[in-house]
Amino acid sequence: MINSRVVNASRIILAILFIFSGVTKWIDPAGSQIKFTEYFHAFGADALVPLAWPMAVAVPAMELFIGLMLALGIYRRFFAWASLIFMSFFTLLTFVIWQFVPVSDCGCFGDFLKLGNGETFAKNLVFMVPALLFFLGRGIKGCTTGNESTVVLLFAAWSLLMPLYAATHLPLLDFLPYGEGADIKTAMSIPEGADAGEHRTRLLYRDRQTGEKKLFEINDTTWWDDTRWEYLSTEHEVIREGYTPAIASFSAVDAYGTERGGEILSHDGYIALVTVRSLDEAADPSFGENLDILRGYAGCGVETVIATQLDLKAVSDVVGGGILCLNMDETQLKSMVRSKSGVMFLNDGVVVAKRNMLRELPQICGRSPEEVVSSERRRIVSAMAIYAFVGLAIAGGYLVMRKNGSKFVTSVKSDNFTTEL
Repeated sequence: MINSRVVNASRIILAILFIFSGVTKWIDPAGSQIKFTEYFHAFGADALVPLAWPMAVAVPAMELFIGLMLALGIYRRFFAWASLIFMSFFTLLTFVIWQFVPVSDCGCFGDFLKLGNGETFAKNLVFMVPALLFFLGRGIKGCTTGNESTVVLLFAAWSLLMPLYAATHLPLLDFLPYGEGADIKTAMSIPEGADAGEHRTRLLYRDRQTGEKKLFEINDTTWWDDTRWEYLSTEHEVIREGYTPAIASFSAVDAYGTERGGEILSHDGYIALVTVRSLDEAADPSFGENLDILRGYAGCGVETVIATQLDLKAVSDVVGGGILCLNMDETQLKSMVRSKSGVMFLNDGVVVAKRNMLRELPQICGRSPEEVVSSERRRIVSAMAIYAFVGLAIAGGYLVMRKNGSKFVTSVKSDNFTTEL
């Protein structure tokens, strides 16, 4: 029989892995959606793309939930099976991706930590060891309070709240280089003397008429015709390694083909850069109301610009005239603001605030960039603190009850789910 300390140590190691993996994706479901979509295209399963969004919410929430249950030692037998099945499936999947599917990275830890496909497979092989040890020792004694089912339901709901909030607003934590306070010009710069290397970026589109997939160079304007070309992914090729800035470029082109990105970043004063990736959302009444608010901000020196990968005339017809519309790469738009329609407030190239365009906008007029950034960070910290407090309260309450009124049980009777630990 496996030593109980080894089994419990394996359980805690798994809990840390599942919680870390879950949180890094769970905080940003839109990023997970992009990765799932990339996987489906790579496997040729385009029909499954509509599942990318529900999976982006469900999979990280499930990882976090399993990790929390492992950490608390609730229903040991059930979650020993769950963690082993989860690890086995993704170990096999990452092997297939590593060997046969050209996806740049697994997305296992969201945008917080990038791992190559080979590294991901090796990582999963290592963690299969504690998964097997915990599974083999799943019958070792534990303790119960009789309130496990309540705790399970509370944590299941708690695990879903953050991704659902991020889905309807924006992620509270931004692991990409466009977070509040980020200086885009600095993020694009290469230190003096550093080797810039040589890179190539191409865009993969599908011809809506023939179904043919085609790669375009970044400066090729053919893909601007979104009535014919459907965006699939962006491919980055490293021809020669060198220093890679956090932001490779900030390109924005007007209807005449003139580059305006530098002009936006060097603008002295506030710019409300509204991102539009969906005409349906641009036609939403809430979007129109917020756009009217932004138009009103012109009185205090805020200039509004629309950035989109869609046809400029089509967007202009939906939002109305009087606002400069520019074309940007869709991947860049997704990196700047995760929602399909959002707004990023800039001041001299520094990100001061971001919002979903269907939600309440921040107060900008009459406030310095430093005040706005500070206010946004306080809002984020407060929301995260409240959310963490609720989770800790649930876990703490359960542990106190277990300490004061626990009884030891074994998980011998696998058919009786309610008494297993």
